[in-house]
This record gives sequence, structure tokens and C-alpha cells, in this order.
Amino acid sequence: MEPFENMAAANKSSELVKDEVAPRLSDMAANERFREKVVGLLRGDPDSIWSGGYVDHVWEKCRHPLMRYLQQSGARRVLEFGCNIGATSVVLAHLGVQVQAMDVEPRYIEVAKENAARYGCSDAITFTCHADSTALPWPDGSFDFITCNSVLEYVPYAILPAVLSELERVLAPGGILFVAGTSNRLSPVEIHSRRWFVNYLPRSFGPAASDVERGLFPWDVLRGFPRYTQLDVEDRSGTYFDWKKGAGMPASKRAVLHAVDALSRPFGFPVALLLPSFSTALRKPA
Repeated sequence: MEPFENMAAANKSSELVKDEVAPRLSDMAANERFREKVVGLLRGDPDSIWSGGYVDHVWEKCRHPLMRYLQQSGARRVLEFGCNIGATSVVLAHLGVQVQAMDVEPRYIEVAKENAARYGCSDAITFTCHADSTALPWPDGSFDFITCNSVLEYVPYAILPAVLSELERVLAPGGILFVAGTSNRLSPVEIHSRRWFVNYLPRSFGPAASDVERGLFPWDVLRGFPRYTQLDVEDRSGTYFDWKKGAGMPASKRAVLHAVDALSRPFGFPVALLLPSFSTALRKPA
């Protein structure tokens, strides 16, 4: 399977938007279909931040690193792995790239297609439902940029190494993998379920053995990409702090995190890896 149905459209990635205009609804009929499917397929609230407001949330909280890493990777071929309802894909498309968006759940893909349609960017996103994340349907080196936004912690832990190996395979030499919004097992509170201390229980312990709302240790991800460059280490967390400033983090909190980063980053653990929701950007050797 080719990463893009229209490779000429993919070459528009050099025309990344430079302004700060957020995606806007443009198709009200698609918006109504989206709302109906959120209720009917997902049993969700179409006015929730995690459905109707999800694109705005990603734009506000995550566009800065997306723009930076798209530019650094010279991205012409982009994959959103675990696209859920397509919010990050819509933002990526709005930033000027052609996106391949993949999820294992057909119902999420159905909602994601309507999400893209209501923002007028269906032509820029190809949605793929593929059940086996350990065997992705693209050739080696298909993508210059891969994003995993709040998804890897939901991958069954037993197959996580195989999934990471597939992401490594389909990322092109010199490409960037951006992992964001990932529940951190170092945190006493699991960010999705808000439960205390479940992150610290062994995976084989009673009910926790089958609990999908558990974090990952940062090294669970890092060890899947040996010899990759940690971009937060390379740029002394400059992109991370620019991101958080742009997303509205108070200066006082940034000052504390700067102090932590100065101590932890020389050991290969920039502060972005230590927070309850961790992120990392990794560049594949050329």
C-alpha cells in the first residue's frame, strides 16, 4: 500500500502555514454527522473536549512542537499512529502536510473521517483501519515524520516491542518520531484514570494485570529506538520550553522545570520524560 493516494499533494509539505489561525469548521452537514457518530458509535459527548473540542485542544497544546519537528524533518510523508478521532491529523493537515492516519478501531476511523470533513481537510488525510499494529501496511522508510499522541500506553504491553519495531521500520532515515501525551509510569497518579499508585503495581498483580489505563516508563519507548538522537537532549530542551510557553505554562512552573532539566538532562533524561504526561522527539540516524 502506498503511503499516499496522491503523492503530488504530499509534496506541499514545504508550504507549512506560518500564521496562528486555528482550524475552523467549514462543513456543517459533516459536523452534524460527526456529532451523531460520537454519540452513536462512541457513546460519547459531542461537546466534550475529547470529541468536539479535541482539534482545538491539540492546536492549543501541541501545534508548536508539531510545526518545529515537521520543519526539522522536511516532512513530505507523515503518519499519525493511533489517530483516534483524527484530531492530531486535522491539525497536521492544517499545517500543510498530507497525512496517513491509522487506527485499529473501525468506529474511531468512521468518526475521524467526519472530523476531517467538518474541518474541510478530507483530501489531505488518508485514513486506514489496520488491526495488527505489529505488521504495518507500508514499506520500509515510508514516512519522514511519525506522531504518537496519547496512544502507546494503550498498546498491550506484550506486543509493545513489536509495535515500536514497526514504527522504526517505516520511519525513513533522518526522520523524526514524536511521542506526546503519554501516561508516565513514574507518576503516582495515572493521568487517564486519575487513580493513585496503579502505575506502581506489577503488571502481573491481580486486577492491574488487565488494566489498560496504565502508564509506560520512558525507557519502555526509548529502548525501541537505539542509536536515535533525543532532540530534547540535543537542543537542551529548547523546543520543549518554547512549546510549553506557547501553550500557556506559567513562567514560575517553567522555571522549576528548567532547574530539574539542568540536573536530569545530562544523564539522558530531559524533563519532558519525567512528567506525568511524558513526551520525546527522536531522530533516526541518516
